Order: sequence, then C-alpha cells, then structure tokens
Amino acid sequence: MEGKMKQAVMTGLKKVELRETAIPVPKDNEVLVKIEYVGICGSDLHYYESGRIGDFIVELPFVLGHEASGVIVEAGKKVTNLKPGDRVALEPGKTCGECEFCRQGKYNLCEDVVFFATPPVDGVFQEYVVHEAALCFKLPENMTTVEGALIEPLAVGFHAAIQGEAKIGQTAVVTGAGC
Repeated sequence: MEGKMKQAVMTGLKKVELRETAIPVPKDNEVLVKIEYVGICGSDLHYYESGRIGDFIVELPFVLGHEASGVIVEAGKKVTNLKPGDRVALEPGKTCGECEFCRQGKYNLCEDVVFFATPPVDGVFQEYVVHEAALCFKLPENMTTVEGALIEPLAVGFHAAIQGEAKIGQTAVVTGAGC
C-alpha cells in the first residue's frame, strides 16, 4: 500500500502535532495494520508531561501510544496466520523471537524486548503501523476493536492481581481512570 498517513507526533513537552509521513511497508514476516483504537496509558502521560520515565528519555519528535487494535490491510509474503480484513490486538512489546523464553512462548520475559512508545521506539498514535505478525492476535468475532485495545491494560491488571495474591470475593480498591 502506497501513500501518506497521519501521525500524532510529540514535538515538545505537552505539545503534539499532526504530521504526514509515508505509510510503512511490511517485511515478509510482518503485517500492515490500520489502527482503529489506542488507549492512553499512564506512561504516555508521563512522557507527554515530563519527557521521561526513569532512564527512558524522549528524543523529539516522538510518537506515543502502545495499547492498540486495528485491521490488517496487508500481509508480508511469509505470513500465514493472518490476512487482510482480520481484526487484531497488537502486543506492544517487540521481542527477539529467538531466545529461550520466546521459543517457550514466554516472550514477555524476553530480555531483548522493546516496546512501542518507549524511547527510542515510536508508538502507534498513527493511522498505520507495521508489526510482526506473530505479535498480532486475531480478535474473536464477538469482540470489537475497542475491546481489543483494552487487552493489554487488562493483562497488566491481571498480573497485578496475581502478584498481590488477590482472591475472588476479596474487597479491593482500584484507583485511576484507566486508559
């Protein structure tokens, strides 16, 4: 697919501009996704407001956003599990795919993982994104792309509940607006 797309680009602290750039081209093992929904995470707000989180410092211009879903519009030559028209949620972490953890399906433990919208990797506040097909997950027919964009924050919440040893029936306080 050729042409231009819009990106929401952070150009300074608390400054975002719409810019036009070329639509990216997927490699053989990648897909081109037309982004439909992106949640706004607390990390996006930190980068927007202060330009950093710990040792991760934004180098401008920078594209925020990592909680995403959309529709595949093009698939690379070696992609067999997805096709144009498939609705997907995107795993925001790009992993090596070759380490012991990745080979065991525990790619969340990959030591070489890089995340969308974590410097220096741009995020997904843009019309189209190229991503590894193995890190795009087809949504079931009964799930919308709005719900698909909520999968990553839901997984973070589940992880927190497991770490805190939460049990069904316990009382809990949840603070924050969420994405």
